Amino acid sequence: MGPNDVEIVRVFARNTTSPSADPTLNPKEAAEVAVEVEAGDAIFRIGAPYEVEVTVKDLFDGTNIPTKTAAVVSGLLSQAPWDKQQSVFVFGITAAELNKHKGHQCEIYASVYMGLQDPDASFATSPRFLIQR
Repeated sequence: MGPNDVEIVRVFARNTTSPSADPTLNPKEAAEVAVEVEAGDAIFRIGAPYEVEVTVKDLFDGTNIPTKTAAVVSGLLSQAPWDKQQSVFVFGITAAELNKHKGHQCEIYASVYMGLQDPDASFATSPRFLIQR
């Protein structure tokens, strides 16, 4: 990664009690989407504006699963919540929403958009995961 770039390192679904990716989610418990990101040294020190966005897609019926927090986070690099070059954005999903999609395969699409002039973007897709029956 270059000094003026931002990148999504990885995006994944997980149980709220777990720090790592989970291939199955329990529809009776809340879950999270984690987006690990990294910013190059130069652009991070400048404090460029950014947006992190996620879409959780049910691959069985084609619908989106809403996150309980806003699906878009924006701010300036080097300020909270992106106050370290490597950071993680977490988007919650309620048990009630997961319950509506029991037995379905899902995927997460994430993007980071950074800058005003000469913008940079990064895109990532999570491994597929299953919401248990």
